[in-house]
Amino acid sequence: MKIELNGNEYNIEQNGITIQKLIDELKLDIKSTAVAVNKTIVSKSSYAEFKLNENDKIDMVTIAPGG
Repeated sequence: MKIELNGNEYNIEQNGITIQKLIDELKLDIKSTAVAVNKTIVSKSSYAEFKLNENDKIDMVTIAPGG
């Protein structure tokens, strides 16, 4: 399954992978990460159930303190 993550194309072996599983595989800290799929923000409470589809465009943004 092909997805686009932050502008980079990835081939994911598992069809219907959830956002949470993707985050786990990428070893990201979700405390300060916002996720949008096809330009729609997904709430953190939905990460474990939200399944990604072929050609989805995912944007993950990590908020960092400072200036």
